[in-house]
Amino acid sequence: MNPWVVMRCYNDAWIVRETMEGIAGQEVPHRLIVFDNESSDGSVEIIREFTDRIVDVPKGKYIPGRVLNDAMKATDGEFVVFVNSDCVPQNRQWLGNLLGGFKQDTDAAVFGRQIPRPDCWPLFAKDTEDTFGDGARQKYWKHCFSMATSAVRRRAWEEMPFREDIQYSEDIDWTWRQRQAGRTIRYVADSIAMHSHNYTLKQFYKRQYGEGRAEAAIFDWSNWERAYLRYSLLPFVRQMVSDFKYGLGTGRLSACLHSPGLRFAQLLGRRRGFLDGLKARQ
Repeated sequence: MNPWVVMRCYNDAWIVRETMEGIAGQEVPHRLIVFDNESSDGSVEIIREFTDRIVDVPKGKYIPGRVLNDAMKATDGEFVVFVNSDCVPQNRQWLGNLLGGFKQDTDAAVFGRQIPRPDCWPLFAKDTEDTFGDGARQKYWKHCFSMATSAVRRRAWEEMPFREDIQYSEDIDWTWRQRQAGRTIRYVADSIAMHSHNYTLKQFYKRQYGEGRAEAAIFDWSNWERAYLRYSLLPFVRQMVSDFKYGLGTGRLSACLHSPGLRFAQLLGRRRGFLDGLKARQ
């Protein structure tokens, strides 16, 4: 039985053909289904050139966890692969390598490496490489996962579906709960897709707010871990130092210039979201 690939799309006509061509060119035979959030830019017309299995998600009805649960219900097989419509497989082995990441029956999910686009701004490119790369830095974090290029074991999902009451980090929440249940989440560095964003400061603040609020809801926090110094100020300082080393070391001096404003927006957004998330838990 060929595995299912689930692609989620919203107004990505500028890149979706590349993603679809990348999926179509995989060495591993597969089936493709697309969940489209009422795209209005021609994305669906491009998608129809590759598959007629398209599920329409009405505007205002897109709840990430619900769409992921619906995708699991609409498919079958032991493993289901997920990919964002702006996440372009970089070779014909992307799918096979990703599925090869399942090593044991206790593996609930795997996620692949993301690399920045050629036009990605330096600090966002750095963040992408820091998050993924060879995976070495992930061991220092509480948890790491990305649904943008990933695969899920059906049995793990059947026993523990995605939450449908959060708008951000539903993938972090689900994989963290799987880990707490004794299952494993694996990173597959040789399954490579191109995926990055050039956020404005306002967009970056909004994303950090959402992720901070989700973190407060997902994880348990000691008084020290939630303190301004530990959660906000120290990460801000470390990130600034890292940015300057990166900018000077690579000759990308614009990173040094952009770092203060970007990291301050990150601090403010994440802190505000985190505090609001803590209040919501009370």
